Amino acid sequence: MSEEKKAAATRYHRKALLEVADRLLVELGYDGMNMNLLAKEAKYSKATVYVYFSSKDEIVRMLSIERLELLRQEIGVILKNNTDREEKLAAVRYALDEFVAEDKVYFDFITDSVYAMPISNATDTERQLSNLIDGILYDLTALMPAAELKQRWYAYYGEYRTSKMFRGGDK
Repeated sequence: MSEEKKAAATRYHRKALLEVADRLLVELGYDGMNMNLLAKEAKYSKATVYVYFSSKDEIVRMLSIERLELLRQEIGVILKNNTDREEKLAAVRYALDEFVAEDKVYFDFITDSVYAMPISNATDTERQLSNLIDGILYDLTALMPAAELKQRWYAYYGEYRTSKMFRGGDK
């Protein structure tokens, strides 16, 4: 099989597994989904699942990245709107609230795992997730200075729960 066909087959199988994993995560939550169940539901062997993904966390991280990329696009549109700062903040807050409510399993995973280890030891998907969060937070500084953004974020989403997301320059 040519390299191009192998790459296409890999993309196909990874996408199929991610779709089933997403459904399971939404239905059962993080603790309810596991690699055995994913293999069974996707009609793959467990060994085959591990060919495409090293862990459940890698799967959840990739799905979190997909969600955050969409959220970042939505925030980008909001920031470009011809409205005042408070209207933009309200729209961003609404978008974030939707993300937290509709993608709770991903929000919880992100807040529990982001920056859990030094970035120098991080996998590619861990770095990608970290960079995406940093990018979203940077985008939001167009509305207000980072210190004020942190203060509002903590007041709304809880400092204990989300403070790791503002780790900033100590990567």
